[in-house]
Amino acid sequence: MKRVKAAKQVGVRQSLLLAGMVMASAGAQASVTLTAGNGNSGYFGGAGSISIQNPGVRLIQNPGVRLELRDPYAVIQPPAASLNTPYASSNVSGSMNYSAGASSGYFSEYDSSPDGSIVELELNRKGYGYHAEASAEVAQLKAHAETKWVPGSNGYGYNYGSSSANATSTWSDWFVISGGTGLGSASFASVLDGMMVSAKNGSAGYSLNIGYSTGTYCYSWYNACSEADQSQTLFSQTSSLSGNGKSTLSQDIEGEFAFAYGTPFQLTATLDVSASNGGMADFSLASLDNSLVLPEGASLLSSSGLYVQAVPEAETYAMMLAGLGLVGFAAARRRATSK
Repeated sequence: MKRVKAAKQVGVRQSLLLAGMVMASAGAQASVTLTAGNGNSGYFGGAGSISIQNPGVRLIQNPGVRLELRDPYAVIQPPAASLNTPYASSNVSGSMNYSAGASSGYFSEYDSSPDGSIVELELNRKGYGYHAEASAEVAQLKAHAETKWVPGSNGYGYNYGSSSANATSTWSDWFVISGGTGLGSASFASVLDGMMVSAKNGSAGYSLNIGYSTGTYCYSWYNACSEADQSQTLFSQTSSLSGNGKSTLSQDIEGEFAFAYGTPFQLTATLDVSASNGGMADFSLASLDNSLVLPEGASLLSSSGLYVQAVPEAETYAMMLAGLGLVGFAAARRRATSK
């Protein structure tokens, strides 16, 4: 029989009401005993107790001096983990200066979107120019930076100047994985496509970074800090191009991370491109939704609702069915030849 301390400073009316509630919940066979340190059951001035001899009823004292009766056989669902709000952002910038004959100018612009919608800048003057565009919509990142430039005479003479552009897109979402205990390992897969073009005096570049975080401050030398508490770099790649060159790529990218079951975590992807003096960079990261691979039996919840556990594609199912058909055919043939 479990004894629970009664709340202090309860009046006679409240104690009688409490006893009535206990007896009504316990049924006719329940036995209720109210005992206080001073022997007065109507006044709880000391450290009293309430004992209930019916095993079908428990009395639980919660913080805030409130008593509740609960059925011990009732299934209690754990509260859903609280997930922070997902976010996306996109920003672009461009600048140029020139002197062409009697004309000269200097321009610098910047624009951004707090929700990841498309932002764009474009300007052309006297053969110089820039074009920048970025978006982070539905977990898909796109960034484009392009510049125009007129060769001068070693920086002096009739034409001279410079141009540059930059575009950045970011997508971040919160997740919680259930269906297990302790630490687990999961991964993601996506596709990065892009192109870089450079000029004799120009350049182009890009960088892609995808990271994991729980939003807490954690240091590896702190004993209570597990692997899942630490920030993790899942994918980081940077490349640049200069001279009269061109580069194209289409690559599958993957990343693996450790997590703790039931603990919210954040995945963030940032794509950045830049170009200068005639260079161009154009890249896109395929949507990360339907790309997370979880441990067997685990389930996923995301703040945006876009991310789901990866499942075999239709082609995979077709191959599986074809394989099963071949196995069945072989088995039937063996049965026919054995007769």
